[in-house]
Amino acid sequence: MRTLRFYRSWSVTAKFVAIYVSILLVSLTVTGFILYVQASQSAVSQAQTVMEQNVLQTKNSISEKVNMIENISQIISFDSRIQTLLGSAFINESFQLEDYRYNVVPILDNMMRQNPYIHSIHVYMDNETIPELYELYDGFYGMKRIRSESGYRVFLDNRSKQTVWRDLHLEKVLSTKPGNIQKADVFSYNRKIYSIQNFDVAGLVEIEVTQNELFQSLKDSISGNLGSVFVIDEAGKVVSGNLPGAYKKQTAELGLAPLPPNEKVNEIQRVNGVRSIVISIPLVGPGLRVVGVFPVSHFNDKVTHSIRMILIVLAFALLLLSLLVYFVTVKLLSRMKLLLKAMKQVREGSLDVSVPVVGSDEFSQMTLSFNHMTSRIHDLVETVYKSELLEKEAELKALESQINPHFLYNTLATISWVARKAKAPDVTQIANALAKFYRLVLNKGSSETLLANEVEMVKAYLHIQKFRFEDRFDAVFEIEDGVMDCYTPKNILQPIIENALNHGIEPKRSHGTIIIRAGIEADRVVLRIIDDGVGMAKDRIADVLAGQAVKTSGSGYAVKNIMDRLQAYYGETHSFELFSRPGIGTVVTITFAARRRMGDV
Repeated sequence: MRTLRFYRSWSVTAKFVAIYVSILLVSLTVTGFILYVQASQSAVSQAQTVMEQNVLQTKNSISEKVNMIENISQIISFDSRIQTLLGSAFINESFQLEDYRYNVVPILDNMMRQNPYIHSIHVYMDNETIPELYELYDGFYGMKRIRSESGYRVFLDNRSKQTVWRDLHLEKVLSTKPGNIQKADVFSYNRKIYSIQNFDVAGLVEIEVTQNELFQSLKDSISGNLGSVFVIDEAGKVVSGNLPGAYKKQTAELGLAPLPPNEKVNEIQRVNGVRSIVISIPLVGPGLRVVGVFPVSHFNDKVTHSIRMILIVLAFALLLLSLLVYFVTVKLLSRMKLLLKAMKQVREGSLDVSVPVVGSDEFSQMTLSFNHMTSRIHDLVETVYKSELLEKEAELKALESQINPHFLYNTLATISWVARKAKAPDVTQIANALAKFYRLVLNKGSSETLLANEVEMVKAYLHIQKFRFEDRFDAVFEIEDGVMDCYTPKNILQPIIENALNHGIEPKRSHGTIIIRAGIEADRVVLRIIDDGVGMAKDRIADVLAGQAVKTSGSGYAVKNIMDRLQAYYGETHSFELFSRPGIGTVVTITFAARRRMGDV
């Protein structure tokens, strides 16, 4: 209340400026918020698409190396020289040893030279007669070195499995060369080598690649500047060393929710309390996933800056407009003050006051009205007299408007009585039908009626038209049970039937038929008016549905009026369909929600 009293004590100028500024501030706040939300959502959506493409490119780069390693292992395992060596007994030691040294061993050396990203290649031989040359070459070893290890043993015993990727582990150092060897973290790909003689497993080729080399593309990824891109295994452990602080940690320790192993993910999550874009793409082969985490704030910074600049510009515009409103209000109210001063003089008894009229705006109209009022105060008696006359005239109009529509019914009943007395049955039928028609049309002033009343009104109308058309048409009513007690907007059938008679049956110049159908389909009233008249062309149908049709002759109702009333009653839940073919006829279908009288089912 204190605030309201304080507001009332303000001047009109202050009130105008305060209201104007308040409206603009609210508008700016709402507009700025909506703009920010929409721009932020658009920026994040675009960022999700772009970042997914970048992560996918990184994944493809890793996949290329994975595929290359698998292809190299296949080349080695299917090399006939290696298969011959592993499948033959080492008898002629000098000859076979020479072939072993100079023809077979260099195969692995050549592969290493051609693919420098490969860390090591080992061939494990099941043939124990073949000697190991580890003192000269680091490549061929006996199977007994690995058979006892569980990872190899399970793979070798599984006859249905030919290849396998091993998760991140320390490299296998088999060479006995002196020196302090620092073992690296590697992934290895194992493939069985089959004998060409009996197709048994004759050996195993193992290719090792360091995680640094396999995931080199992570360090070169552009998306890494906007967030973190790393690789995790099936257990959710980070296996790429490009993020030193996250290497070999579980994703849960990084604040990430569990990610599905074989599904692509692109969604918004909170990572350690930071709203971020999380992208996960499976890497076929090693069972890994390339994961990207990009804070949303990186993509919203420019949006926030743009919105801030827009708000600053709008704030300056608000200030300038407020000053403009202030000066305009002061200028306008100066004219109001002159009018108030003149009113005060009239109140004090000076009736010859006149205020100068400047322009033709509302203030000028008020001033002109004031001058006109003061100049005619002396005609008060005459004004009162005229007011009394106007009041009597209004009373007369009110009495005329109270004439009961039953006067029309009584008059038509009188015409019917005179027609019966004059033995004119046609006039009697027309008068009775017209009386019934107008009683149903007026409907006691209600805009809705039962479908039963609507049908009865149409029957009365058609009964009258049969006299006009000299029985040149038949009217067929196909009304389903249960639809007659549904409500419908008043007088929606008669204008359509009138159109069918005037524009369909009458131009036909021969006998025609009008079918009126009413039923209920899926809790909706369906009304159809079918005629076999001359029909309409497509352009005419388009004009009618667009509301460009000429009003129905005599009825005062057009199709557009019916469509507008249906829209007002039922909104988008109704339909008005028009089908017609020249020379065949026309079908009008109206559907709307079924609503029965209270207590009906």
